[in-house]
Amino acid sequence: MAAVLAIAFTAFGYQLRPFIHQHFPSHGDDPSPSASPSAVVSGDVPEAYLGSWRTTISNHDGKNTRSLVIKQGRIGDDVLILVADGPTGSDTYHCVFTAPLTAVSSGGGKLKLGPSTVTSGAPLSSCVPGSSTTLTVGNGHTLRRTNSDNGETLTYTR
Repeated sequence: MAAVLAIAFTAFGYQLRPFIHQHFPSHGDDPSPSASPSAVVSGDVPEAYLGSWRTTISNHDGKNTRSLVIKQGRIGDDVLILVADGPTGSDTYHCVFTAPLTAVSSGGGKLKLGPSTVTSGAPLSSCVPGSSTTLTVGNGHTLRRTNSDNGETLTYTR
């Protein structure tokens, strides 16, 4: 059973790898060319949410970037890929997360995402899965991501 799960998780990670590297090239550690991922043509995510978004967070260690991609999918699919980079005192961290779509409000004004899962990280100890969040598109150029646990909000731009 453990071998079957290991193979399944490896296959899932291998499927996401081209998509992640296409949108968020890492620090030059991928020698293979990026391939186009197979895309879902239709789904539950409104068009206004789709694409790449960025923000910066400042803390005592410096500036931390958050880059996310919202892709098309249905309820239950991982539609968010988040890359977090920043300093950790004398070093840096690089974390990649995914999160599933759990609900779309009537009219598509809000997307609810389940808790995020760490898909990779360096150092892995710097990468902590996140809580459920709600996404709201502002004027078409901003995206608000609100943490369901504490109400903390980050605003991303295209």
